[in-house]
Amino acid sequence: MDRTDRLSPAASQRLDRLFRLYNTRLLAFAMSQTRDHATAEDVVSETWLRAARSLDQLQAEDGKAYGWLRSIAFRAAVDAYRPKSSTEKATDFGDVVAVRLVPATPPADVDLYALAELSAPQATAVKLAAQGLSVSAIAARMGRCHGTASNHLHRGARKLRKAA
Repeated sequence: MDRTDRLSPAASQRLDRLFRLYNTRLLAFAMSQTRDHATAEDVVSETWLRAARSLDQLQAEDGKAYGWLRSIAFRAAVDAYRPKSSTEKATDFGDVVAVRLVPATPPADVDLYALAELSAPQATAVKLAAQGLSVSAIAARMGRCHGTASNHLHRGARKLRKAA
């Protein structure tokens, strides 16, 4: 909401009632959609902002408004994983990692042929994990969801174990 947009006292009270009724359920729903607590909290916050902006469109009673709020939360969850602009694309951090964070000469026990067998996303995930990043941090760096980053890391590690 813009700072110039203010809720009327009645709308503010209604939003407060809705918050008290449904915030816990919305957080649980957002967790089921995002599988990450921090992202779920962001989604729920965005849901309440969008609900405040369009509260005048809600025709249901407060006790039956969960469906309306849930649909707003679903769109907010989808938007949380969508690139912020139509021209913005997910960045492959493989080159950045290779140039800045990986030593110029690899340790003697690293099989360079095994690293070459990894796909670019797998190599990126493995390199980031080797630096101590969590799967959530790897997913954020790669611009992918948690499950995809975990999958890249798992498959890359499996290929490296086979080569060893």
